[in-house]
Amino acid sequence: MSYELEDNPFIPKTAIIEHILSETIDVKTFVLKPRNWTIDFTPGQFILVLVPGIGEAPFAIASSPSLKTRIEITVRRVGNVTKALHKLSEKSIIGIRGPYGNGFPINELVGNNIITIAGGTGLIGVSSLLWHIYENRELYGEVYLLYGSRTPRDILRRKDLGIWSRNIKILLSVDKTNGEEWSGYVGFVTDLLDKIDVFKNNTKYVLCGPPIMMKVAYYKLVKRGISPSSIYVSLERHMKCGIGKCGRCMLSNGLFVCKDGPVFRCDQIPEREIQ
Repeated sequence: MSYELEDNPFIPKTAIIEHILSETIDVKTFVLKPRNWTIDFTPGQFILVLVPGIGEAPFAIASSPSLKTRIEITVRRVGNVTKALHKLSEKSIIGIRGPYGNGFPINELVGNNIITIAGGTGLIGVSSLLWHIYENRELYGEVYLLYGSRTPRDILRRKDLGIWSRNIKILLSVDKTNGEEWSGYVGFVTDLLDKIDVFKNNTKYVLCGPPIMMKVAYYKLVKRGISPSSIYVSLERHMKCGIGKCGRCMLSNGLFVCKDGPVFRCDQIPEREIQ
């Protein structure tokens, strides 16, 4: 029996880096153009990006799922692959595997109020969902984004925030100002939950960010009487294969972040995994 290379999930497709945008001193957004293929994904899914000669790493898809000929990832420079990616220039060729994982269950979210809480690069994990909501705003009730950064200069995807603010209520916070001009809230992003009054039966909550942020937000919501079945988290684990074979991202209940997630409803996983 013959075996076609395109049947091999470990063979990447190629894409060209069409544009690079510097977000902060150590974060860049890459606009990738697939070569002779189109991208079709659900908000919340991720891809594995291969830098030839270096390796590959997983990244959340940050662009709108309605855009089939381009895909955006926003990358913080923290390891070998991300450092190599940051050194690439426009027109460089990279490899892509995916999209992988289960994204946000759109059918469960439609018709509800949506409160999204994101911290730092956690904004990237919910960006495609926010684009979907923005483009289909009539399908949702009240929609909030509570987004926290370390300092004003660390705020990511400012252009997207400006566009989303046309029909999504956005509250920003920073941990500290470092002397920068700032008129928003200074403190933890989870404090912003006390500044809104949308805690109703028909409200869904989405969390993505640093482990401590997600834990605090989760327990704060539960203390208010919110059911874990109304709270969704996008988890980040050490993923390697992307298809549930290597076992690196397995949770304590046997589910895999790469295959069964990265988006989970909180009644589907043990509380200790919400981080």
